[in-house]
Amino acid sequence: MSDMRTVRGMRDLMGPEMRIKEYLMTTAAEVFRHFGYEPLDSPVMELWETLSAKGGEDIEAETFKFKDKGDREVGLRFDLTVPLARISASNPHLPKPFRRYALGKAWRYDRPQRGRYREFAQADVDIIGSSSPAADAEVVLVAIEYLRRVLGSDYIIRINSRKVLRGLTEKAGVPDELAFQCFRAIDKLDKIGRDGVKEELQTRGIGAKQSEFLLDSIELRGSGTSILEEFASLLDGSEIGLEGVDDLRLMAEVFEESGAKGFTEFDMSLARGLDYYTGPVFEVDFLGKPKVGSLGGGGRYDFLIERLGGPPTAATGISIGIDRLIDVLAARGADDLLEIGLDVFVAPVKRPMVKYAMRIQNELVRAGISSVVDVMDRTLKKLLEQADNMKTKYMIIVGQRDLEKGEVSLMYMSTKETRQVKIDEVAAELTRLVKHG
Repeated sequence: MSDMRTVRGMRDLMGPEMRIKEYLMTTAAEVFRHFGYEPLDSPVMELWETLSAKGGEDIEAETFKFKDKGDREVGLRFDLTVPLARISASNPHLPKPFRRYALGKAWRYDRPQRGRYREFAQADVDIIGSSSPAADAEVVLVAIEYLRRVLGSDYIIRINSRKVLRGLTEKAGVPDELAFQCFRAIDKLDKIGRDGVKEELQTRGIGAKQSEFLLDSIELRGSGTSILEEFASLLDGSEIGLEGVDDLRLMAEVFEESGAKGFTEFDMSLARGLDYYTGPVFEVDFLGKPKVGSLGGGGRYDFLIERLGGPPTAATGISIGIDRLIDVLAARGADDLLEIGLDVFVAPVKRPMVKYAMRIQNELVRAGISSVVDVMDRTLKKLLEQADNMKTKYMIIVGQRDLEKGEVSLMYMSTKETRQVKIDEVAAELTRLVKHG
């Protein structure tokens, strides 16, 4: 047995896990299309100047960055948003709003742990060109519908606004140049706790009284428009803070009208660490087991496209982590539910019958019936065992004696009852049985 291993933080997906991944990706594309989003794909590798435009102190440390054979600095994409921003900057005449979805892999040189991989798949939706908080509400609703289909419940989408946080730092008396330092520290609340955030705030130059005010304030959270009145009261006197509350209020009204209030929570502690966010930010918390961390996140990034050379363009989006959903659904036993079985196993009795078996398979496939032909020269007994293991509904046995009469044997695998069928009628008969019972 080979001892060859995968690169640390990366994994193979086979059988049950791959069935789950295909289900998650297929469902994502279906939901996104129903909301009117168009598919888009982009290279997995970008120029470093493109990737670095996103900003944030962790970008370079977490990017798989290297030089190609032309001595150009490049890197593997760490999300699907930066490529979209580059494409939007290069195509400023795209009709607005431009709704796009993307399904693909990304890479981050992060410390691997449960639910965190260095190579992972994402499902993204973004709206380019709208500055309305209705667009922010829409991408959250898209995520809620997707999660409803694949999880049912056990999740909450936490929402805040960078404008609210900026109003908070303003009320605390934090200088403008230290505001992002506050955001980065607050973003670590779930990881390092209140005391850890307080220490980091003070390390970043925030005073003790300012830190206490910030830490007390970010405990404010709840659902619906009522909690936002408390946000507004706390931020009274801060123009940018109240502007952020107004954005969140429209979102809350959308969620209440759409029956999504129970899946959303406004949380003043939510910051998200990347510098490019400009308005509402979102994060998907999974409330069940196993504990895999956040299932997704996103927010408004109105300046990113401009950073990449495009015109000033509003944008917002949300990303769902497919690999963490794979882990959740695998733990729930979803792979068994997704294993739908095989319609027909075509069993040639000895090698001379293979060509006839493959002819039958092709006819079945053209009729939309899943089928497999044995190519291992196994005995009929072994083929029956294999068909049972594959949860096959029917078996076609192709033997010399039957063929001489222009027939094959059709076996019902549930009862092992067998009857003869004309070889020219096999596809029609199996179509009737599989599709109409």
